[in-house]
Amino acid sequence: MERYLRRHGRDIWKYVEEGPHISVLTPVQTLGATARLAGGEPALNRPTKDDLDKMENDAISFYEISCGVAPDNFDIIINCKSAKEIWDVLKNLYEGIEQAQDKKLTPALNEFNNFKAHAGESLEDSFKRFNLIVTKLSNVGTI
Repeated sequence: MERYLRRHGRDIWKYVEEGPHISVLTPVQTLGATARLAGGEPALNRPTKDDLDKMENDAISFYEISCGVAPDNFDIIINCKSAKEIWDVLKNLYEGIEQAQDKKLTPALNEFNNFKAHAGESLEDSFKRFNLIVTKLSNVGTI
C-alpha cells in the first residue's frame, strides 16, 4: 500500500502514518482589533496554499485506501475519519489474523519436520498422514 500511495506523491504516505493535517486558522487582525463577522464571531484567516495542499494529500490518501478495501471489510472502516484511522483499523484486523495463523503454523511445521513412518505402518497410511500435514501447512499459507 505504501508504494501504491507514494506514486500519487511522496508525501501521501506521510498522512497515513502520521495522521491528517489540521489547519490552524487564526482570527484576522485589523488595526489592532479582531475583525468580526456579522454574527459577532471573529473572522478567521483563510487556509494557506500549503494548508490546502496538505488537506488535498489527506483526501487522496483517504480515498485511495478506502477504494482499496475489500467490500466485505468496508463496514469495518465506514466510520473512520482519516487515512491513518483506516490504516490502523486494517492493520489491527490483519495482524490479528497473522498471529492466529502463526499459532497454527508452528505445530504444523513441527509435525512436518519430525515426520517419520511408524514401525509396521503401511506406505499408504504414511502417505495419508503426510498429506494431512501438507494440507495444514497449505491452510496457513506456507505452501
